[in-house]
Amino acid sequence: MIRDNQAIFNRIAEQVDSRRAELGVPGATFGLMINGESYTGGIGLTHVEHPLPVTDETIFQIGSITKTVTATAMMRLVERGKLDMGAAVRDYLPDFRVRDEAVSKQVQVWHLLTHLAGWTGDVFSDTGDNDDAAERYVSAMSAFEQLAPLGQVFSYNNASFCVAGRIIEALTGLTYEAAIQAMIFEPLGMERSFFFPHQVMLHRFAAGHQLAENEAKVLSPWAIPRGMNAAGGISCRIKDLLKYGAFHLGDGSPLLRRESLEYMQRMHSPAMPYMGTCGLSWMRSRHSGTDLLWHTGGTNGQNAVLALVPECQLSLGMMTNGETGTALRDWYMKAALREFCAIEIPEPQAIESSVAELAPYVGFYRGTMRAIELGMESGGLRAAIVARGGMPSNREQTDMPPAPVARCGVDQLLVLEGEFKGARADFIRDDSGAIRYLRFGSRIHVRQ
Repeated sequence: MIRDNQAIFNRIAEQVDSRRAELGVPGATFGLMINGESYTGGIGLTHVEHPLPVTDETIFQIGSITKTVTATAMMRLVERGKLDMGAAVRDYLPDFRVRDEAVSKQVQVWHLLTHLAGWTGDVFSDTGDNDDAAERYVSAMSAFEQLAPLGQVFSYNNASFCVAGRIIEALTGLTYEAAIQAMIFEPLGMERSFFFPHQVMLHRFAAGHQLAENEAKVLSPWAIPRGMNAAGGISCRIKDLLKYGAFHLGDGSPLLRRESLEYMQRMHSPAMPYMGTCGLSWMRSRHSGTDLLWHTGGTNGQNAVLALVPECQLSLGMMTNGETGTALRDWYMKAALREFCAIEIPEPQAIESSVAELAPYVGFYRGTMRAIELGMESGGLRAAIVARGGMPSNREQTDMPPAPVARCGVDQLLVLEGEFKGARADFIRDDSGAIRYLRFGSRIHVRQ
């Protein structure tokens, strides 16, 4: 029986539109490429104050999916003999330092691309719009605190990729943005992929939104600081994102040898028990007996996902312009994987637990962006999650009431209600068995 891929895609697209409306997401662009055939679409509006229809040509921010592009550029430098993944960062940036001098000397390039550096990773300092923005950001990292030992704990780290971007600059003699344009965008034909607002504004583009009292509010600033472009600065149309994904599936492009693509995609570090492992920038998981590569991205009111299934030769992506777009992108990814690759991603299930089983988790955990207090109430565990800062934004900050959480695995938690409903967390113990960290949002929070 011949499968009608267009009909299947259209059916999913109809459901995406209804779910978008339910979630209050102003707009989304999405698509997939399977066995070389591409299907794309757009729904909703670009901007609630200056609305235009979203199409598959509308430019959105892809956020941290940019990290895979940074890693790809570094692999190109490896193939040219200019970079060694096992070399010390100081071999390329002699003045590099964080607060811990031993880590400053010992950190290697591959640590940067696998979230194993262990230092503070979420400082969104604005170091200006000039060509020295990345250099200035990395220089300011001399004050960054070490939260975990080098190479031992996966904790999502934006700053590490800023260092990687600075290495690209040092080895190419170009700005990071110019290097990516020459090394990735141009050879792959990514004609609507940009870093700078003055480039994006010449095309139809989406603004980020926050949903407040059932109304969408435009968020600013539109872009992240230039010094952090290597961690999350790319904006593009869905067609370019899928083209990039197809390249990583091995579409025959001479940009990287197949061995280099496979090297990026193999396991380089364990990640979170409910997520899988980490390659060079790519997240890796396995569902229904099939391997999945993926990365998500979130900026100021925009959310995106790119997922690859090598076995099915499938690349899928979605970009949204609302904070609640995370739920939409996750639903779309699961629906597309189910329909096109027969992959089921199970939902976590709460486990009934006694007070004695939950009591060891009670405590206060401090992170860079959030502080989390876990306490007992009426025989159950509740989490008070307080924002401590992050990306500069006009987002309205409100105190969130403590939300009930439950165990969903060994040393794993599931948020049951509230803004973070469905989010998962896990505890990391030291050699003595004592809880040292709570990992939430992929970041470690140190027990106080």
